[in-house]
Amino acid sequence: MKVPSKTRLFLDGLKTNNSNRPLFLNEDGEINAKWQNLILSSVFQPIYHSRDISTPYAYEAFVRCIDLYGNQIKPGDLFSKLADNDEIISLDRLCRTIHLLNFTLYGVDDALLFLNVHEGLISAVDDNHGSSFRKVVDALGFSPNRIVIELPISLVKDTKRLHFVLQNYRLNSLEVAINIDSIEDIQGLSERAHIHYIKIARSFLGTGSDLEKDLDLIAQSSNQANIIITKNVDKASLLPDQKIFLQGNAYGESAAFTKETLATSPQLSSPPQERICLHIGG
Repeated sequence: MKVPSKTRLFLDGLKTNNSNRPLFLNEDGEINAKWQNLILSSVFQPIYHSRDISTPYAYEAFVRCIDLYGNQIKPGDLFSKLADNDEIISLDRLCRTIHLLNFTLYGVDDALLFLNVHEGLISAVDDNHGSSFRKVVDALGFSPNRIVIELPISLVKDTKRLHFVLQNYRLNSLEVAINIDSIEDIQGLSERAHIHYIKIARSFLGTGSDLEKDLDLIAQSSNQANIIITKNVDKASLLPDQKIFLQGNAYGESAAFTKETLATSPQLSSPPQERICLHIGG
């Protein structure tokens, strides 16, 4: 597989004397990273506009990790073992970097890329969130408008800190998604938050007419931000036309771009009727 020229220049330009965190192409043509005797890789889950489940609107990236013996390490366990803020910052940025590098290998047209930020980095970085990662984006010639930084759910509970972080990312031309676990979370935000995407798990929303009311309430409280419904999305309970996108295993599981999983669109058991446009982040 041909590696894009700017991706190759980025890889070649890295300092080779940093043996703790080398980036390399594996035998499947994916970019991996070595971190403290662990191997990090990327998987991506598609996000679909409810009116077009044949072409992904976006992908959310997730890190996968194995040790030297091939044992899977949970991402939560990977970060929980780090007590030093500098290590948390380095690992978080490394994960986002390999995700973006792998994303550049496979074109994926104009799809957006959702990248999670660990709450440890949010706490450890005092100012100018997004500036370091923006340098990576620019070096790869990737449009910052196609990057969506996904913030941890804990940040929504601290509105003062949330507004500050949102402003930082906006200054670096990066869009932002927030996670909420109740409608009350979004009602506590002011209009100046300018949130692009709101993610909420399907289990936190009502059913039938209550679902439509909940979605309307979120939209009204967030200056019409895009709604992303995540996890356990029921294909049979979609709503009329709204600003919604769909993400969940029913529409595509997380996989590397070299796997056929991402090359095929989800097959519905019966033709869908009307759908809601929900942004769902898994």
